[in-house]
Amino acid sequence: MDDRTKSIIDKVMEATDRVQQEVAARPVVSATKERAIAVRQRAQTAALSTLHLATREDVARMQASLDRIEAALNDMSKRLPDAAAKPRATRSKPTAREAKSA
Repeated sequence: MDDRTKSIIDKVMEATDRVQQEVAARPVVSATKERAIAVRQRAQTAALSTLHLATREDVARMQASLDRIEAALNDMSKRLPDAAAKPRATRSKPTAREAKSA
């Protein structure tokens, strides 16, 4: 990029900055911006209130319930006979002849 092109780009950027500052300084623009921010905040609040988000207390209650369930399952597994040592007998599928006679 040559110096002439660079200076044109710099001039355009400076002019753009000046226009943005002048527009932002106008009371109508700043009031509109403030109203837009307020509307956005109200919309966010309304959206979050419609979501049923869990509170810390809800999470703590769920964790306590899961801990109780896990303890109960561990207790039951200790009381059950060792089912893994004895594989269950599987029934074979009936043959076509047996199925006709039934």
